[in-house]
Amino acid sequence: MKLYSYTDLSEQQIEDLCLRQLEDDNTIQERVKEIIDRVKSAGDTALYDYALAFDKVQLAQLYIGKEEIKEIAATIPEDARKAIDVAYENIYKFHASQAGKEGKVETMEGVTCWRESRAIERVGLYIPGGSAVLPSTFLMLGIPAMLAGCKEIVVCSPPQKDGKTNCYVAYVALKLGIEKVPPIATR
Repeated sequence: MKLYSYTDLSEQQIEDLCLRQLEDDNTIQERVKEIIDRVKSAGDTALYDYALAFDKVQLAQLYIGKEEIKEIAATIPEDARKAIDVAYENIYKFHASQAGKEGKVETMEGVTCWRESRAIERVGLYIPGGSAVLPSTFLMLGIPAMLAGCKEIVVCSPPQKDGKTNCYVAYVALKLGIEKVPPIATR
């Protein structure tokens, strides 16, 4: 990483540094296609290989089940557990209050408009976990999915260096009733 001192930079240098260096869409699409094709052809072997390549961990298994989620969740520090419980209750209350408020509006004679909510059967959540795990993101995505009635909530979050799921992710998964977690990232 190259470090810069803001006070030593010209306006043009600052502007140049603020521009995001993005790969073109074709490069990204091609890379994603290669990954998908490899997973289709090699199956789980490709997933283990990508966990090693992207996350630098050798996974023993692709999913952890309910019992291991409980074991890992039990290791969460007490102050963090309490904070997550408070956040859970607040986020739950907020989103629960929005349920069923689908009023109809007659915009002009004979024209009635309304919103209608329907649960998606299966939803996938990506919870960042690089330098810091974000249980708040998990709560803010998972609680609305749960309240909406999604039958299956799939979560992916990068594993820790030891290949295990982070205790914060496991604790939130437990609270949301998620029964299996893949300790892999999807970069």
